[in-house]
Amino acid sequence: MMGRHGNRLQHNGPFLSARPLLVAFCYFLPIALPELIGWLNGILAVPIFLLLQTAADERTAGQQIRNGLLMAGLGSLLLGRFSMFLFTLTMLPLGYSLHLTTVRQRDPAQAGVTGVIVLTISWLFFWTVYGNMSGTNPYLALLSGTDTFMEQIVVVYRTNADLPADVLYNLEQLITEVRMLLPKILPGLLAGMVLITVILNMVIGRVLLLRLAPEKVFWPPYGDWRLPDKAVWLLISAFVLLLVGQGGVKNVGLSLILVSGLLYFFQGAAVIIHVLNRWNLPRTFRLFVYVILALQRYGMLLVVIVGIADTWADFRKLDHKENKDKTE
Repeated sequence: MMGRHGNRLQHNGPFLSARPLLVAFCYFLPIALPELIGWLNGILAVPIFLLLQTAADERTAGQQIRNGLLMAGLGSLLLGRFSMFLFTLTMLPLGYSLHLTTVRQRDPAQAGVTGVIVLTISWLFFWTVYGNMSGTNPYLALLSGTDTFMEQIVVVYRTNADLPADVLYNLEQLITEVRMLLPKILPGLLAGMVLITVILNMVIGRVLLLRLAPEKVFWPPYGDWRLPDKAVWLLISAFVLLLVGQGGVKNVGLSLILVSGLLYFFQGAAVIIHVLNRWNLPRTFRLFVYVILALQRYGMLLVVIVGIADTWADFRKLDHKENKDKTE
C-alpha cells in the first residue's frame, strides 16, 4: 500500500507542484487584476491544452488542472469575484477540444471548426444560466449598455465648449449611425469574437508546445494554415443575402460578411507571413510590414483580398505540396 501510494504521489505530483500552481496563476491573475490583464481571459485554453499535451496521461493532467482551479477558485471567492472565476471555466472545454483534435491529428481547419462549436456552446450555456439566475437577458443588456455608453459620449462632447460645431455635428451623426447599425451586426461581432478567441488559442498553443514538446506538435506553422475551398460559399451566401434580402435576412447577410471577412483576414495573414518567411526577409522589415497592414484600414482590406484570392491562386503552392506528399 505504501509503495503504491508513493508511486501515485510521484506520478501525480504534490498539490502545490509547479503545474497546478501555473493553472492557478493563469486563472486567478485576470480575476485579481481585470483592468490590467483581463485580456488574459481570452487565452485561458492555452494552459489547459499544454498540460494535457505534456502530462504523462490525461488523468494526471486532469488532476493537476483540478488542483490549480481549486486554488484559483478559492482566491476568487476571497476577493468576492467568484462569478468571474465561473466565466473563466468556459475556456476549459476549448482547451480539451484543441488537445483532442491534436491527438486525433485533425488539421487546423477541422480543429478550428470544432473549437468554435465547443466555445459557442460553452458561452451560450454560461450566459443562459447567468441570465436565468439574474433575471436578465444578457444579449439585451449588452445592447442597452453599449447604446447608453455611446449616448454618454455624445453628452460629454456636447459639454466641451472648445469643440467646433461642425465637428460635434459630424460626431453625433457618426454615433447615431453606429447606434442604428449595432443591433443589426451584433450577432456577427459576437461570432467574430468566438472565432478570434479560438484562433488565438490555437496559434499561441502551437508556438508554446513547439518549445515545450516539439515532438507532439502536429499542426503546421501558421503560415501554412488554410481554409477549405468550400468556405468561399459562406462569403458568396453573405453577399447574396445582403443584396437581395430585406430586414432580418439582410442583417444575417451583414453578420456573415463580418465572419467570412474575418476568416479570410486570417488566411490572408497566413499567406503574407508564409511569403515573407520564404523570401527570408529581415525580421525587422517583416515586423514593419505587419504593423503597417494592421494599422492601415486599406491594409487590412488588402489582407482579406489576399486571403480570398488564395482560394484560387494558391500563393503558397500548398496544393502542389500536398500532391507531392501523396505521391511520395
